[in-house]
Amino acid sequence: MFRTSQLTMLTCKLSLFVLLFSVSPGADAGADTYHYWIKEHVALDADVVTFGHIAEPKNSRATQNWANVEKLQLWRAPQAGQRIVLSRDQVMARLNSVDAGLGRQSIIPREITFQRGARVFNQDELMAMVTEYLRPRINSMGGEVEFRDFRLPSPVYLENAFEKIEIETSTEPAPGRTSLRINIVDAHGSVSRRLTGNVFIDVWVTVACASRPLNRGDVVNPGDVSFERKNLAYLRDDVWDGKTGPWRVRSSVGQGQPILMRALEGIPVVSRGDQVSLVYQGQHVTLSVPVQVLEDGQKGDSIMVRNMRSRKEVAGIVQDGGTVVVR
Repeated sequence: MFRTSQLTMLTCKLSLFVLLFSVSPGADAGADTYHYWIKEHVALDADVVTFGHIAEPKNSRATQNWANVEKLQLWRAPQAGQRIVLSRDQVMARLNSVDAGLGRQSIIPREITFQRGARVFNQDELMAMVTEYLRPRINSMGGEVEFRDFRLPSPVYLENAFEKIEIETSTEPAPGRTSLRINIVDAHGSVSRRLTGNVFIDVWVTVACASRPLNRGDVVNPGDVSFERKNLAYLRDDVWDGKTGPWRVRSSVGQGQPILMRALEGIPVVSRGDQVSLVYQGQHVTLSVPVQVLEDGQKGDSIMVRNMRSRKEVAGIVQDGGTVVVR
């Protein structure tokens, strides 16, 4: 049996539960307040702006009511070449004046821009066009490609149904900041307007990096190389593929840094200070004298050597690791 105090407490708890979890008849209506999406940029080929020009139904309730609001007249349309900008408050007030509550049922941007034309391209549409144009031209580089930090002229209005947008670049697209030309082409294929923009392209690839600090003169061995994921957008020079060689370090490379081709040089056949034979090959005679190498050289390089006896310096062609030839 419950005592009176226990029954009172249980009744209070049940009342609170009902209050918290019951749904009033009007709650469902408030859960879906916004029915219409108002566009930020509108192109018009009519003399009067209607609700159908600026809005899109957002849900089934709005779709069912669309025929009742689509043709509501709002403003006079701009003239050719004229652009009209209205604030959110102006749009809200006008919508509520033609249909009570219509403004409160609409998601309205900070401002709306109207211009005479057949079509308008917003930022998202232009980004998609640029990406579609660039991706096949960048994918050939391999790796993972990302496009970011778009700087595009938005919105772009087309004056008639025959105009179209064409994207191009002045140079071959590459990782990093890439400049764009956005051309408005007329029905005859002529460019009627030229706009500019740019985008940053990231290309992530796995490249050869230094597993330890590499100093000038070091010979690069397999243990000195690790392969890490790097962004080509920040590498302005060709990166060593990690396979060709042998190589010697020409300029220092920090640990974890990509090994660029400009930081490498071939291991010389002869090095400064080596003693080799200088061979003179005449038409009928061949002479050989010992010389000291004065500079590093690859096979076929012209280097300076010093005669060990006369101390005279002459230029010769490196033939192999022990011979320099004078002809």
